[in-house]
Amino acid sequence: MVRFWHDDLLSAETACPMVASTTFSRVDLIDIMDSYSLGEYRSARPISAGTVQTNYIVETTQGAFVLKYYENRSYESVQFEADVVRHIHAQGFPCAAIFPNQVGEYVNRHQQKPYMLFEFVEGEPVDAFNPHQLTQVTQLAARLQTLTEGFRPATTPHRWNYTPELCLRLAHQKAHELDSEMGYAKLRWYEREMAHLELPDALPRGICHADFDVSNVLFNGDAVAALLDFDDANYTYLTFDLIALVDGNAWPFGEAFNPAHARDIVQDYRAVRPLSDLEQAHLFDVHKLQIFIDGIWFYARGEVADFYEKQKVAFLDQFGRDAYSTALFS
Repeated sequence: MVRFWHDDLLSAETACPMVASTTFSRVDLIDIMDSYSLGEYRSARPISAGTVQTNYIVETTQGAFVLKYYENRSYESVQFEADVVRHIHAQGFPCAAIFPNQVGEYVNRHQQKPYMLFEFVEGEPVDAFNPHQLTQVTQLAARLQTLTEGFRPATTPHRWNYTPELCLRLAHQKAHELDSEMGYAKLRWYEREMAHLELPDALPRGICHADFDVSNVLFNGDAVAALLDFDDANYTYLTFDLIALVDGNAWPFGEAFNPAHARDIVQDYRAVRPLSDLEQAHLFDVHKLQIFIDGIWFYARGEVADFYEKQKVAFLDQFGRDAYSTALFS
């Protein structure tokens, strides 16, 4: 996750400790910026937020830019992100533009790793979405899915596209990495529970952002300025972002599921992008898939008898598919 906002232009002396995994020298940055037509290099500093990729604010004689250096992505995976961002930005979607270098390339390499240069977007993240902000963010997700339905870049196979097959593959990987009885027991749970998913081939797919964390949305006042960080974006069921917003806001960690709040989020989404009958019928399954995917990132958390994702899936099973549909669409 990365935050770009005005305070990031503070001097290095007042900046937070750097989180960059790769350190760029002045010479490195001058060489990189010389390959663009964006003015002469002046200064740079690492961004003080972010957990995976290395990010720098770079200032030139033409303004400020964001250098994003991908520590754990292939060139093709980053090219997918570039294709998605360019596709939606060209249609007026609020996200940071990507700049090509002097030969027209949007994804470049430094020391065998890919990087891109982004527009610096002014705005601030919030600690939590207020109701008005959540409505905007939900409708932003709906707009994104409207723009990307059926859009499938050639580099799509190089992403982790959220499907049951990927989830099971990652669960096997996690279990073998842990190499413990708990890890293998969780794997058996994954295999057993995911066999009950009903996700027909006809369910619409397209690009989902897949990380609507508060740190990835910038606001100017109470209005959305930009959606950032498409690092996890992938080709999946179009309702995945909707469910991620439902799960993150109507079912916060450690709290009870709030069907009324979930219904409000679904209604806000449908005001921009109506859901087909098929999508409504299988939203229950996409919600379960989202929980399974989320559990992969926290695979080692909790005991197999009663870990968090198991509790949530058990609740949904008890609540029932029909009651879930009634609660969200009545």
